Amino acid sequence: MDRYLFISHNALGDTLCITCALRAFKLAHPRSYVTFVTQSAGYTRVLDGNPDIDFLLYNDKMLFDGLKDFSEEWIHTLPLDFSEPQTVHVMDMKRFCTNHEVFQQHISRGFTQFLGLEPHRERPYVYLTAADRKMARSLVRKPYVVLSFHSNSNPEREDGKGRKKDWPIENWLELCTLLRAGGIADIVATGSEYDGRYGSPGWRNLYGLPIKTVGALLESAACVMTLENGIGHLAHAVDAPLVMLYSHLMPPGWARPSEATNCRVLYGDPHDFTPAQVMDAASEVLARRGVLTLQNEPV
Repeated sequence: MDRYLFISHNALGDTLCITCALRAFKLAHPRSYVTFVTQSAGYTRVLDGNPDIDFLLYNDKMLFDGLKDFSEEWIHTLPLDFSEPQTVHVMDMKRFCTNHEVFQQHISRGFTQFLGLEPHRERPYVYLTAADRKMARSLVRKPYVVLSFHSNSNPEREDGKGRKKDWPIENWLELCTLLRAGGIADIVATGSEYDGRYGSPGWRNLYGLPIKTVGALLESAACVMTLENGIGHLAHAVDAPLVMLYSHLMPPGWARPSEATNCRVLYGDPHDFTPAQVMDAASEVLARRGVLTLQNEPV
């Protein structure tokens, strides 16, 4: 049996997109033994239960020290059996995004091709349990909408009006008013325990949940509304009904895997999107979910 060691120091979105590469790898190498080492951050727990990983190890040093030097000396400090040779793959986007063409395609495809394989799908894999879904059900009243306001790698705007991937908070507030008027019973905002919270009567903050509970929350939502971020990739993993306010800082090919069934993407400068435009996109998604009737529908 050939043994392979995968090492990942990634945030939520990239971690999820690696799952497509792992699936393709296991199908191509069914007798392989795959060990996956990643940082012990809460958001990496999306890998729990993944059948394409034989041994999953969460590493505190990666989390607290930001380890990026995956030297042979460091690898041999891991509590693993090195009595047999192992092929090491460091799953870092910067290793394969070396030209414009590769950068434009979906990141799941890039990770898979980095291993010399063709992807079987672009939509990430996540394996939710009955306990994940039970916890999510206890938190909300249907129909509900999930909001996600935060994005990593989010530079300041040149005009001094916030960050480039953000949508102004007053727009989120107006959107919530429109959603309530349309019959949405509950609106919740989610993020990590480290993300800043906006206090508002427009939504309830559910920050710091176990990440697979968040996945279950997205799965049963009437609609998920998010910026370009890891929550968007997680919503794709559970094929949640989704509206994405996707900044043109990122390639449009990353916004939507080919298998997404109910996703609307608004692509450009998020500050240019009006609450009415976003609500129109949400109305399409909600109508397919059977929650709202499209506005201006012919009688």
